Amino acid sequence: MESFYKKGETISDISSIKNKKVVLFPAGSYTKLLLQYQKPNNIFCICDNSSGMQGRTISDIPIVSPQKLSEEEGDFCIIVTSPNLERDFTRQLKELNLIDRCEFIVCNWGSVTAPQFYDPFTFEDKRKNHTKTLLVLAGYKQKLWDIVFKRIKRFVPSDIDVCVMSSGKYVPELSQICRDNNWSYLSTQKNNLSLIQNIAIKLHPNAEYIYKLDEDMFICEGFFDGLLETYRDVEKNSRYRVGMVAPLIPVNVHGSIRFMEKMNCLEEFEDKFGKAYYDFHTHFEGKTGETLFLWEHTLPLDETSKKIRSMPYSYFVCPHRFSIGAILFKRTTWEEMGGFKVKEGSGLGSDEYDFAAFFLTLANFYSFIIAENVLAGHYSYGMLNNPALIDDFYYRNKEHFDLLEA
Repeated sequence: MESFYKKGETISDISSIKNKKVVLFPAGSYTKLLLQYQKPNNIFCICDNSSGMQGRTISDIPIVSPQKLSEEEGDFCIIVTSPNLERDFTRQLKELNLIDRCEFIVCNWGSVTAPQFYDPFTFEDKRKNHTKTLLVLAGYKQKLWDIVFKRIKRFVPSDIDVCVMSSGKYVPELSQICRDNNWSYLSTQKNNLSLIQNIAIKLHPNAEYIYKLDEDMFICEGFFDGLLETYRDVEKNSRYRVGMVAPLIPVNVHGSIRFMEKMNCLEEFEDKFGKAYYDFHTHFEGKTGETLFLWEHTLPLDETSKKIRSMPYSYFVCPHRFSIGAILFKRTTWEEMGGFKVKEGSGLGSDEYDFAAFFLTLANFYSFIIAENVLAGHYSYGMLNNPALIDDFYYRNKEHFDLLEA
């Protein structure tokens, strides 16, 4: 992603420039991208040498010639969005006797693959600029939305910005859900899950804590506060370096064992399916029967959640790569990672791999923390050998997935 540099110093945010007239140069695609991600305060104009661009506007900002700056008083902050043009533009301003009145900030777009972090997007903005945000990846499992979003609406606190994201498509139904609930809606043209999350995080610059949910996760009461309280407790009172915190999820490569131990059904599971392991591949991939077993012992969801919440406080450390359908992490972690790597294709699982590769290396050791008093239901993993059985189970038991009304 982009950073900025001036006089050898790298900076990450240009939104708070003060006391100078901000000028963007030139009027190209990178300037348009910059205005989508960060719009500095007090933009005076966009400067461009093309006579065909002069007199036009971008985002209601006038485009003028460099000579026009000579007619203005005061100092300028010049933001150069195309770094290869900096030297020529500096020389031009020197010839206009403007160089002593200008401070330069230059966009550093990183490697040659950096433009993959940026893509045309639609953002229906309902931000309140809270320090916490919830990002919901959705767009492909509409059969679950009525209950999934009902649960989010019921349990999300008022001090969390909600942004629903659709990768590679614009979904009018999701846009309407967001309008109805005063949530933001983000959609991208390119279908890449890492890309859209990078964009969403950039669009919420005040968010210190980031909750992320997939559209097939059924959250329960206490989800948000429970994850945050566990994060802060482990951070303050343990020897673990927290990478992320997740709820206890029955249909999960790690949470399944801990859940069954608490619900006293692990022996029954192993009699049916063999020994259960803490690892990333043994369970659920293609095994519809295991998924059904876990859901049969989880429903009704809210009753089981209440039972889990009533148990003594506990957390557990997952020793391997963790599936990230429902997590809480800090913005600083994402920044330290350099954002999610955007590769070719949809990026399915790429963000999850990035977390694991960053957390579990010789250079770092960050922990996946499981908040064991917070329950969330995961509909199923992909590549099941008989997904129709899960769908049939869901429709027959939908009332037990739904909210338990008081």
